[in-house]
Amino acid sequence: MRRSQILLLLGAGAIAAALVAILVVTQTGANAPARIDAHHLTKDVSAKELRHVLEAADVIDTTTPKAELTAEGKHLFRDPALYQDGLSCQSCHTEGGANADLGTQMHPTSAGDFTGPRDPPALWGVGETAPYLLTGSVPTLEELLARLIRNFFKDGNPTPERVAALAAYLRSLDPPVTSFDLGTMSSAALRGQRLFQGKAGCISCHSGPLLTDNRLHNTLVPQVPGANDPGAASPPHAFNTPQLRDVANTPPYMHNGVFTTLRQVVEFYDKTASTAPLNLTDQEKNDLVAYLNAL
Repeated sequence: MRRSQILLLLGAGAIAAALVAILVVTQTGANAPARIDAHHLTKDVSAKELRHVLEAADVIDTTTPKAELTAEGKHLFRDPALYQDGLSCQSCHTEGGANADLGTQMHPTSAGDFTGPRDPPALWGVGETAPYLLTGSVPTLEELLARLIRNFFKDGNPTPERVAALAAYLRSLDPPVTSFDLGTMSSAALRGQRLFQGKAGCISCHSGPLLTDNRLHNTLVPQVPGANDPGAASPPHAFNTPQLRDVANTPPYMHNGVFTTLRQVVEFYDKTASTAPLNLTDQEKNDLVAYLNAL
C-alpha cells in the first residue's frame, strides 16, 4: 500500500457502510451483553424479487414528493415496533450518527462467518458512500435496505415503498455543521489540514466532501485478541474507507474499534500501518488530531 494512506478506516465504520446487522453489544461496565441488530444478513432476497423491488422503488422515488418519502423513511428508521427485538436502526445510528455509547458489537460465531467486534458507523452522507457494509459487499443503498428489511423487520417484507422511503430519509442525513464548514478552524487544525493533504498523505484515500474515496483498502489494522475478521475477499483483508465527518464523536475507531482515541489512530498510521513510517513529530500528531476533531 502507498505511504499516503494514513487514517484509513476511521470512524465508525464504514459507511457505509451500513445500517444494522445481528451482533451482540459489549458496553463498558455491563454485566452481560445485550442482543442488537448488526451486519449479519442471513436471510436472502432472491435476484428476481430484488430486481422487482429496486425497479418499483425507483418509480416511487421519482413520482412521490421527496418530503413525504423522507418523513415516512424517518418513521421506518425509528419505530421499534417494526423490528425484531424492538431494536430499530435508530438504536445504533442515533439521529444518523454513530451511537458511541453502544461501543463495539461482538459478532456471534457461525459456520463460515467472521468472529469479533464491529464498530457501528455514522450515516452522514451515506447516499454518497457506496459500496456498503464494511467489506463493500453491497453495491447500492437500495439493495442494502432491501436486505436489511428482510433480515430485521418483524415481517421481513422489503416492499418498494419501504425501500424508497428509507433511502430518501438516509439521503437527507447531512453531517453536523462544524468549524470545518464555517471556516473557523483553530491554528492547530489548519496546520493539521495541511499535513492531512501533504506530508501525512491522508487525502489520497480520504478525499472529497465526505473525505472518502469509496474504495476498499488493507492498511494492516490489528485484530482484536480472539477475533477472526478477514475483511473483504478482494482486495484481501481490506475494509471500506469511511467518511470522516463528525469523526470526533464516533469512537472507538477502525472497523473493529481497536483504537479508542484519534491520537492512537494517528500513532498507528505513523508507526505501524502499511503507510509507516511517516516520521511525524509530536506536534504534527497533535495538529492532525485537532483537524480531525474539527471535521
